[in-house]
Amino acid sequence: MFENEDITRLQEILMNAWPAHHYYFLNGWILRFTNGITARANSVFPLHYTGNLDTLDQDINFVEKAYNAYKLPAIFTIPNYFEPNNLDIKLLEHGYQQSGCITYTMTTSVQKLRNEEINQEFIYLFHSERVNEYSKFLANYSQRNQEAQKILEALSNRIIIPQKRFIIVEYENKVIGTLTGILDPHGFLYIVDVLVHPDFRRQKIATSMLFIIINQWGIPNEVKTIWLQVETENNEAMNLYSNLGFKRAYSYYYLEKSIEK
Repeated sequence: MFENEDITRLQEILMNAWPAHHYYFLNGWILRFTNGITARANSVFPLHYTGNLDTLDQDINFVEKAYNAYKLPAIFTIPNYFEPNNLDIKLLEHGYQQSGCITYTMTTSVQKLRNEEINQEFIYLFHSERVNEYSKFLANYSQRNQEAQKILEALSNRIIIPQKRFIIVEYENKVIGTLTGILDPHGFLYIVDVLVHPDFRRQKIATSMLFIIINQWGIPNEVKTIWLQVETENNEAMNLYSNLGFKRAYSYYYLEKSIEK
C-alpha cells in the first residue's frame, strides 16, 4: 500500500491525466466540473485542507451550492488519504451516500511487469489524438454514448503536458479494441479506456495493446511506473492485471449528495 504522500502525488497525476473543463479551489480542495461526464472529472479532490473545524461545514455547503449551480450532484473523491481526516464522517452527517463501488488503483514498475507475447493476428494503430473511430467504438460498446464521447474528446484535447497516445486495434478494417496511454513527465504511464469488442475477448488483445504501448512508446520515453484503475466488481480485469504483476496501491470511492430541486 502507498504512503499518504504517495497517494496525494498519484491523485495529482490523475487530475493532470484526466483534466476537467473548469476548476475551483476552496481551502486546498480542488473542485472539478466537466458537464457531469465521469465522476473523476466532476468531483472534489480533497488532497489538502487549509481550513479548520469551524469552516468545514460551511465549505461543504459551498461545494453543494457550486455543483448545484452546474446542475450536478456534489461528489467527493475519497481515497485512503484525504484532508481533513474527519471529512468522510462530516459528509455522511450532511446526507452524502456512497456512489458506485470501490475502485483500486494498481501499479507496477516496468521491471516487475510480467511480459506477454503480442497477438499478431490483429493490426495495432497508434494515434496522437483521439480520432473519430476511437470515440465511435467507445460509444457503441462502453457505457457512455456519442454525446458523452464528444465531451471526452474535448477532455483528451486538454491533455497537454502529459504525453498521450491512443491505440486502435483493427480486424478486417473494423475497430475491435481501444486503449489510451497518458505519460506523466516523471515517468508514470496511466492506462485507461481499455475496451475490446465482445466477440474478440479472451484473445489477449487487451494485454497486447498494453505491451505494445509500453514497449513501443513508453520505454523509449523513459516510463518507470505503469498504473491503472479497476473497479472491485470487475473480477476479470482484477485477475488479469494481478497476473501481470500489478499490485494495489490504494483504493478510493465516491460520496455523493443528490442535486437540490
